[in-house]
Amino acid sequence: MISSKYFDTHMKLSDGVRLISRIWLPDKEGPWPALLMRQPYGREIASTITYAHPTWWASKGYMVVIQDVRGQGDSEGIFKGFYQEANDTSETHEWVRSLKECNGKLGLYGFSYQGLTQLTGRDLTKPPDCLSPAMTGLDIKNHWCSDGGAFWWHNNITWGLQIAALKMKRCKNKEGWIAIKSALDENRHLFNGLELIQKFDPDNFIIKWIDVLDEEKDFEKIKFVDSWLRQPMLIIGGIWDPHLRGALDLYKQSKNIGGDPEIIISNSSHLNWWKDSQNTLLNFFEKHLKENESTVKVTKKNKIIWNVSLKRWESIEQLPLNYEFGLESNGNANFEIKDGSLSMNSKSSGFVSIVHDPWRPVPSEGGHLGKNPGLFNRINIDKRLDVAVFQTHYLKENIHLSGIPTLHASVTCDQESFDICVALSLISEGEEIINQFTTGFLRIKKNIKDTERDYTIKLHPTNISITKGSKLRLSLSASAWPAIGVNSGHNKVRGGNTSIDHKITTLNFNLKKSIMKINPFFK
Repeated sequence: MISSKYFDTHMKLSDGVRLISRIWLPDKEGPWPALLMRQPYGREIASTITYAHPTWWASKGYMVVIQDVRGQGDSEGIFKGFYQEANDTSETHEWVRSLKECNGKLGLYGFSYQGLTQLTGRDLTKPPDCLSPAMTGLDIKNHWCSDGGAFWWHNNITWGLQIAALKMKRCKNKEGWIAIKSALDENRHLFNGLELIQKFDPDNFIIKWIDVLDEEKDFEKIKFVDSWLRQPMLIIGGIWDPHLRGALDLYKQSKNIGGDPEIIISNSSHLNWWKDSQNTLLNFFEKHLKENESTVKVTKKNKIIWNVSLKRWESIEQLPLNYEFGLESNGNANFEIKDGSLSMNSKSSGFVSIVHDPWRPVPSEGGHLGKNPGLFNRINIDKRLDVAVFQTHYLKENIHLSGIPTLHASVTCDQESFDICVALSLISEGEEIINQFTTGFLRIKKNIKDTERDYTIKLHPTNISITKGSKLRLSLSASAWPAIGVNSGHNKVRGGNTSIDHKITTLNFNLKKSIMKINPFFK
C-alpha cells in the first residue's frame, strides 16, 4: 500500500531566512535514506511532469524532501536565480541529514533548475552520497541562454514569463498574473512577452541574460564543488533537450577531475522522457543509498546514448568514426534542389545567395528549441526560396553521425548583423518526409559589410545512422523564428519579433571555403 503521509516543515538559514519543505515518509519503520529536490515552482508539484510522485518514492523506502528555494513558493527571501543557491544548498544538506527521520544517507534528484541546484554548493561541504542531475548544465551562456550567441527566444521568454507569473501569485498581483497567463494562452507572448517581463518582473534573470548577451560581456560563472562531481552521479540528458550540451560537458568535467559518472542521453525532450526513466533512477538510488541491503542488485554503469534512426541504445564511449562533407552549388540551391549537393569526403565548390526578409522569416520547428521538440518534417520549409538545400545521393551504405555537426562557412553580408541557421535532415526513399534531426545557429553582431569572412556554426549534438537507401540533407537559412529572435540587421534593435526597423539582409556563401564536419562529443 502506498503511504500518503507527509508534512510541511521549515529550516532557518544562517542569514535568518526560512525555507519551507514538504516531506513524505514511507509507511514503515525509519529512519530512511533521503531524496532531496530543491525547486522554484511549488513543492506540491514536486516536478511530477517528469518524475513519479513522492508517494511512489516513499513506497520504495525513501524519505522525500521537496524544498521551495529562497524567494519561491512559501520560502522567505528574494529570488535571484542560480547564483543564490550554493550556500542554501549546502545548509539544506546539513539540515536534511540532521532530521531524525533521515539515516544520514542523502541522494539528490531533479531536472532543469532542480538539476543545477544539485551541482552548486559551498566549498568543503560534505558531498551528497549520490546525485542525478537531469536536463541541466553549468554554463549560463551556452547551456541555458543561447546557441552561437543567438538568444533562445521561445524557450526563455516562455520560462521568464512563468517565473514572473509565480512572482505575481506570491505578491497577489492578480492583474499581472492575468496579463501573463492570457498572453501565453493566446500565443501573444512571442510578441509582447519581453515587455510583460520588464513590466511585472524587472529583476527577472531573463532580462539580465539578454543584456549580457547583447553587450557581449562575460556571464558570471556558477560555483560548483569538485568533490561533489566525484561522487556517484547519473547524468540524464535528452537528444531533444536544449541543455544537452550541459549534460555532455558535465560528464566531461566529472571525468577530468577523477569522477566516474553514469550518463544516459535518451530519446527525450525537456519534459517528455523515455519509458523506463523512473525505474532507471530507482536502481541508481538503490545501489548507492541502500548498498548494505541484500535486495540491492549489482548493475553495470550506464554510459549510453539513443540512436535516433535505429531506435536503440549505444555506448557513448564506443561510437564509430565520422565523416566530412563538401557543399556544391551553381547558385541555384535555394530554388532547384538538384543543384545543391552534399558529398562525403569531397571538396566544396560554387556559391549560393539567400535573402532574409524579416517580414516573413523562415520558421523553426522541432529539434531542441522548437515548440514541438523532436523529429520534424521540414518539407514545406525547404520549399521556400530563402532556404538553400544541399543533399547527398541515395546512400549505398550506412553512415553513422555521432557528435556535434559543425559547418565551416565563408560568408559575405550587406548588413552589420545577421544569422546563419543550419538544419540536418534524413530523407526517406521517395522524399515524402524530410526528417530534421538537428539544428544550429550563429549570430554575427559586428559584421564588416560586404566583406567575406569565415564562420563556424555548431549544431546540436546528435546520434543517428543515415541508412542505405536514404539521403542526408543540409538546409541553410538566415532566420529560425520563434526559436531564435528575428535578426534586425543592425545592433540598435534587439532580436525578437519583426519591427519596422528590421532590415532586409542578403547572405552570399562562398562554398569553395565551406565544409561540414562531425566533431566528437568529448575532445
